[in-house]
Amino acid sequence: MCTTPSVIEKFVQYYAGLDTQSPSALDCLYDTDAILIDPFGAYHGLAAIQRYFTHLLASVAYCRFSIDPPFCDGSRFAMTWTMHWSHPKIAGGEALSLPGCSVAEIRDDLIIRQRDYYDAGEMLYEHLPLLGWAVRSVKKRVSA
Repeated sequence: MCTTPSVIEKFVQYYAGLDTQSPSALDCLYDTDAILIDPFGAYHGLAAIQRYFTHLLASVAYCRFSIDPPFCDGSRFAMTWTMHWSHPKIAGGEALSLPGCSVAEIRDDLIIRQRDYYDAGEMLYEHLPLLGWAVRSVKKRVSA
């Protein structure tokens, strides 16, 4: 646990109600040259991050995060979270949840680099008709 810098508080507030937020508000979180990396790609610069969120939010029915208290050292923070989401074309639009973690570097109270870790198979691939069966089968074999 740490004394929470304001950027971490803003991060928690933004992601807690992600589907109600405007991507333009990301300029209060991310540096102009920030990098955001997740299992689906890397987004370089605030404009690219805003386009990513615009696309993401246009396709989901809802997307919100339950966020655990952060670990930080002043210039970096990490936190675990659970994403609660629904997409009309995935799993019949049912409510889904996905655990993950974000690790970020801070400079001048803005995020300059963020890496999100989560299981893309659990998030997406396991819910697709044929591919889902294959991914679940592989995971069962590996864990046996």
